[in-house]
Amino acid sequence: MMKHFTRYLPIALLVTAMPVSGQSISLEQLLERAMQQNSQVQIARLDETKVGSQIDEVRANARPHVAVAGDYKRYIKIPGQLVPASFFGGPEGTYATLAFGLPYNMSTTLQASQALYNPSIGLGLKAAKLSQQVATLQTVKTKEDIAYQVSATYYNLQTVNQQLGFLKSNHTSLAKMIRITDLLYQQKLAKGTDVDRLRINMTGLETQMASLNAGKEQLINLLKLLTGMPQSDPLDIETTIQQNAAQPLNTEDATLNRTEIQLLQRQRELNDLSYKSTKAGNLPTVAAYGVANSTFFGKGGSDGVFKNVPGYWFGLQVNWSLYDGSARNARMRQNRIDSDKLNEQEKLLKESITMDVLNARAKLLVEQQNLRAVRDQVALAEKVYQQAQLQFKEGTISLTDVIQAENSVSESQNNYLTTFVKLRTAELDWKKATGTLVPQP
Repeated sequence: MMKHFTRYLPIALLVTAMPVSGQSISLEQLLERAMQQNSQVQIARLDETKVGSQIDEVRANARPHVAVAGDYKRYIKIPGQLVPASFFGGPEGTYATLAFGLPYNMSTTLQASQALYNPSIGLGLKAAKLSQQVATLQTVKTKEDIAYQVSATYYNLQTVNQQLGFLKSNHTSLAKMIRITDLLYQQKLAKGTDVDRLRINMTGLETQMASLNAGKEQLINLLKLLTGMPQSDPLDIETTIQQNAAQPLNTEDATLNRTEIQLLQRQRELNDLSYKSTKAGNLPTVAAYGVANSTFFGKGGSDGVFKNVPGYWFGLQVNWSLYDGSARNARMRQNRIDSDKLNEQEKLLKESITMDVLNARAKLLVEQQNLRAVRDQVALAEKVYQQAQLQFKEGTISLTDVIQAENSVSESQNNYLTTFVKLRTAELDWKKATGTLVPQP
């Protein structure tokens, strides 16, 4: 029975949690725990927090920036400069080398700047806020995936529990049949091979139960991983199977609830902002700045000197890229192409969602009807099996008829469990298609 959910089970997850023991846990409790303690959800939340810091970084570009710089030079030989020798009474056409300055130079500069006009800052802030919305939607998408996996594993575990219950009941009935057949054999009313045939069936039944118990442990361990519970803690789930699934409603606007649609819309908005930001590169940027500078000159020796020469000024700085080789135009064309692609992707995704909703709705209604039918078949097969046991005890039918009745019970039970799994899968697929696996932010 586990094969129906195999493709939905994760490979590996990290977990941390406190156990809940001493009571059966419902699906709702497991989902609540998973939304809080699953490591994948925690990682998605950390990504949200990181985007918040990125927004602060963008905001910082609009605030004043202050920087301090220092410089120290010790000239072994002061650099010279050529000047006409005629300045000092020398011959025309010749030059003299003069060295200005002192061997020791130390300067300190304090500069403050403030952006006055820069369209990219505002657009960058809008893009950062959109990125935060994308991170939030990614968290929702992660929660949806985890909710699907937890629910599928939970229903699978319920199915295994139910199947074990069936097998235990069949084991009890078969043990009783073996005792009866053995007594009839001792009274020469049954064949020795009849007892052997029943014991072969008993061995097969016990082997099946052992295999299911091993599978049950694996599913329990998987639920612990998905819900952030330590593997060493006990976990018991509610064994009562809810026979009815949620009733599908009219969902003409199901696309509005789908996280994938909302993510695509945010991607389009980000692409539009990228286009505007590239276009804004044609505009100049203006910044104001102020500088306070202090330079010390000095030399050693008996006639040593140490002199401070301060300087202060402020100004406006304009940067304007007049031509960049048409690189901006090329990026803007790429943005327009990406916009067309996103429009086509959204149209395709909406059609796909509509198809998923219709298919899931039809499947859910069919499986609800099938479950009611196979449940009646189980009751009828068990009734026939009980009558066959009585008739065999009275000697009116053969053991072959009893075994056939027993096989009918097993087959109807398997059909019931298979249909239950299909019903729960259809319910999960319908919730996924309509965007109702988890509440929207």
